[in-house]
Parts: sequence; C-alpha cells; structure tokens
Amino acid sequence: MYQTRDKLRVFFTDTRFATYWKNLLRLDFGVSIATRQPVIPALVSKLKYSLSLSVVSLVLAYLIAIPLGIFSAVERNTKVERSLTLAVFVLYSLPSFFVATLLLLLFSEGSDFAFLRIFPTGGFQSLDFDELTTWARIGDVLWHLVLPVTCLTYGSLAGISRYMRTGLLEVLSADYIRTARAKGLPERTVIGKHALKNGLLPIITLLAGLLPAVLGGSVIIEYIFGIPGIGLWTITSIYLRDYNVIMGVQLLTTVLVLLGMLLTDVSYALVDPRIRYH
Repeated sequence: MYQTRDKLRVFFTDTRFATYWKNLLRLDFGVSIATRQPVIPALVSKLKYSLSLSVVSLVLAYLIAIPLGIFSAVERNTKVERSLTLAVFVLYSLPSFFVATLLLLLFSEGSDFAFLRIFPTGGFQSLDFDELTTWARIGDVLWHLVLPVTCLTYGSLAGISRYMRTGLLEVLSADYIRTARAKGLPERTVIGKHALKNGLLPIITLLAGLLPAVLGGSVIIEYIFGIPGIGLWTITSIYLRDYNVIMGVQLLTTVLVLLGMLLTDVSYALVDPRIRYH
C-alpha cells in the first residue's frame, strides 16, 4: 500500500512529465533549443503574422463562398451555375504551392513582364516600414498580403460554397418555405429572411475545423513568401529538432480547435432562434 502511494506521489510530483505539466499551468513552455529564448514570447511575436493571413483569408472565403452558394442553390442546374461550379472546383484542385509559385512568377517584382511587377516577392513589410505613417504602414502590409491571402482563400471557396448550396437546397424544400411562397412573398424575402439562416448551419459547423486548418495551410505559404510567422517557424524548428517549439505550436493548434468549437456553438444560437443555451 505504501509503495503504491509512493509511486503515485513520485509519478505526479517528481517526474519530468509532472514537471512539464506544472510548467504548462504557468504557461512556461521552456526555451527554444536553437535560440535559447523563451518559447511563449517568440510564439506571441510570430502569431500576429499567421493570424493576419489566416483570419483575413477565412473572412474572405466566407464572404465570397456564401453568395456563391446562394446563387448556386437558387440557379441550380443552369448553364451559369454549372460553369461556376466547374471554375470553383478547378481552383480547388490546384495545389497552393503551385499557385503561389505561379503568382510570384507573374505578378511579383521578379516577374519577366515589367507591367506585371505589382507585388513584392515576399516578406510582411517593406524595409522602410518604420519610417512610414500609420495609414502608409497599413497599406504596406496589405500590399504584401495580397498574394499569400489569395493562395489561402481560393482553396476554401469550393468546399464552403458547396456546403452552403447543399444546406440551402435542403431548406428550400421545407414546408414553411413553400408556405412563404404561397403567401406571395418576393423570392428575395423568402431566401434572405426565411431560408438563409437555417441554410447557414452546415457552413457554421465547418468553422471548428477551419481555424486550425487555415493556420496549418499557411505553413507552405509562409515558407514560399518568406513571412516570419508560425508556419515558417515550425518548419525551421522541425529541421533543428526544437521540440519545445514544436510542442508549443501543437498546443496552440489544439486551443484553436477548441476555440473554433466554441465559436460554432455560439454562432448556432445567433443564427437559429430555436437553439438556446441555459
């Protein structure tokens, strides 16, 4: 009995595993093996770059995909809808690293065509960023984000728009939608006021997995465009076997999954009045 108790005490108090969890409770992830700097400050400093890419691309994907899904549901089986579906899935089939390389070759400052040298070849800001005004800094960052955000956004359009289309088609066949049309309500009112909220439920469900997925997808994009975010940091840490950094990034991904689930549940209550949390 006493031996078992001592073993349990040692396991929960005197092992490296126990020490690791004690440090986690204090948000202490140790130091980077490569730089000898604490992991948390470095993680926070790089998070702004990755979140700038991920959040902007996620918002754009939803803003573009929802109207596409609504249009596809309302105009289903028409030539325009089929052409749009084909174009979206062609984009979806293109790997992000291929599109990123192609955009750099065509539209960056290293392009062979002088009139297409519009965007920088990489980085998050210009060398003279500190000398710019506030609005000029914002414009400079947005200028650097155009190409990487484009690469992160187009891949999500097909999936989100298809979920939106499927969800809205199911709602449009419901009895209360037929009743609304029988009352003589305009089609815009039927779609926008009665069908849209319930049609949003399938794509809200995707939100739980999209946050970590987009952040993970930015690894390749950050590497290609030389953006010093978590993705590029993770690749470098894997090469250097910097385990403390890798564990910190994985824990952040887990937190993002939980945050996505929380946002999904809250969004359910906002969109569907039948759902209430007590």
